Amino acid sequence: MSTNTALAAFGDEPTPAELAAIDAEAPVIAAELDVVTAECRLALSPDELAIKAHRRAVTRLNVVLRTNRTTTAPVYAPSAALSTARRVVIRPATRTA
Repeated sequence: MSTNTALAAFGDEPTPAELAAIDAEAPVIAAELDVVTAECRLALSPDELAIKAHRRAVTRLNVVLRTNRTTTAPVYAPSAALSTARRVVIRPATRTA
């Protein structure tokens, strides 16, 4: 009797090293998600609070990228890092009436 699971379609389970690498990348993913959320809020209502929230999210992402670049372990390739250190600068569009 064989059972067909969703995990069986992908092969073996992730190794502990792969899980550790995913866990190490989690702060970057969370910070990027915060930036996207702030961009959505900024697109819906470009008020001063939305602009400040967006600046905070971008600053947090830059800090996380700066601190995470040396601690991130690769998931698939032994020589490639998951995220590259990059500076994110996103400025909201200004309205002209």
